[in-house]
Amino acid sequence: MKHVQIIAGMLLTCAIITSCGSQADKTADRELTQLGEYFDSIKVATPVYTEDNWDKIKTEYNNTIARVETAGEKLSDDVNKKLETTKADYNSLKDDYETHISEAKAKEEAKDFKMKLRTALFGDYKIGSDMQFNFVTANNALPVYDRFVSTVKENQNNYSREDWDEIKVLYEALDTRKNEIEKDLASSDNLKIAKLKVKFASINAVKRPLAKVSENDDAKQ
Repeated sequence: MKHVQIIAGMLLTCAIITSCGSQADKTADRELTQLGEYFDSIKVATPVYTEDNWDKIKTEYNNTIARVETAGEKLSDDVNKKLETTKADYNSLKDDYETHISEAKAKEEAKDFKMKLRTALFGDYKIGSDMQFNFVTANNALPVYDRFVSTVKENQNNYSREDWDEIKVLYEALDTRKNEIEKDLASSDNLKIAKLKVKFASINAVKRPLAKVSENDDAKQ
């Protein structure tokens, strides 16, 4: 009789364990399926690569995985495989978002860098994407050149290679505009601008190559 009771107890225990394991599997499988569907909806939608959106994805993933892994050893091999697949999908999504977010930050930083440099060189004058410099006229060409060259002279030791590249583009655009209005320039202004151009050329000839050399040395370290 006792033998029968022992066997019955063992069978009951196994049944309970099996039932618990089965329930853990069902819960984990459901959680992972829902997370997989969430990932699929992200992939088919127009991506919005922002840190806020990524935080939402990461939070949903972390919460789901935390609930699933609480079951730990109770999960079946099939569910564990599904868990690993879900983790791989998440890591792929993570790489995609981090790459695009990083690129967006770099573009924004480049935009800010250009804006700050242009403001320093030209003050309140706004430079459009067409780089036409229509704000430069025969009446203000001299002060525009003077501010540009004076600012470059004052900051020549602080500019990076990227700064000098942008300065070169801006200077060439300014020169193009100056050639367009030269017939309207006063002779005295034209002469003073010519002297400023010589001053800029001498600074640029020395400092721009040095900035490039310095950047290469930094890259080697």
